[in-house]
Amino acid sequence: MRLPVLLACLCLAAPALAQPKKSAFGNTKDDEDPAPKKIAPAPTAGPDVALLRGLLFATEPNPLEVRAQAIEDLGLLGDARALNPLAGMIFDPNPTIWAAALRAIGAIRHPRAEEILSNIIRHPSLSEAHKLKALEYLPFQNTASAIRFIASVPRTTTLPTGVQNLGRRIMLEVPLARGGTQ
Repeated sequence: MRLPVLLACLCLAAPALAQPKKSAFGNTKDDEDPAPKKIAPAPTAGPDVALLRGLLFATEPNPLEVRAQAIEDLGLLGDARALNPLAGMIFDPNPTIWAAALRAIGAIRHPRAEEILSNIIRHPSLSEAHKLKALEYLPFQNTASAIRFIASVPRTTTLPTGVQNLGRRIMLEVPLARGGTQ
């Protein structure tokens, strides 16, 4: 009866006895693993990497064409995490950069993109060119709230006349504005 219990104890204790003895004081030489563990390489593809690369190329000091293309690529990714950096690029003094940022924001269908475009149209200090571009891209959000906002543009007296006229033209072209269903 004692022999089976003794054998069972030896079987359970065998893995513990096979491990090397560790020092009680934490000697680093005793703690070293003879075979170093391999570290997995960082991912070189995927949505997070693409977003990071796009943001880096869009914001780093690169040639103008490279920055503009990277900004538009952020819009093609469709990742809503790019919207806040893109919104900051609206205030860039270079028209190529802010126009690319507006195109990218317009390409991303997200409630935050709609909010940014609407805020650009209402912004008191942005140029009329900014507002016209933002109004051109707002219908692509394809939401009822975007259509309601566009419908309110011609009646907003604080907006420039060119923006009001563009709002009227867009409302004639948008199917939802003529009684279509969503």
